[in-house]
Amino acid sequence: ELCSGKLIHELEEERRLRLESEKRLREVTVESELSRTQMVSLQQQFSRMEETVRSLLQNQGPLEQTAVDTMDIMNAYKDKLSEEVRKQKESMEEVTLVADEESPSEGSGTEEERDKTKSLLD
Repeated sequence: ELCSGKLIHELEEERRLRLESEKRLREVTVESELSRTQMVSLQQQFSRMEETVRSLLQNQGPLEQTAVDTMDIMNAYKDKLSEEVRKQKESMEEVTLVADEESPSEGSGTEEERDKTKSLLD
């Protein structure tokens, strides 16, 4: 009888740990996909910015004016990049919050799962 109770406890603990691991895996997968998507977007923006700079440099007149305009362009890009990074951080925080809200609480388990555990022990 004592052995059976210990086994039930160990099975429940193992199931709880497995559910926690699965939950964390889902969260990390979502975060990873979001980060990948945002990185691709930033790379595309950077490529467009490089093209713009190249185009402007080719069409500029005097060298001094070109230097000033290039600095303006790069500062504008830096501001845009900082804004994108800020948005990405906010998105990551939201994803984590949503994942926490949507995942089942630790103690929850369907009756069916508990019945299966019991029948295994019988």
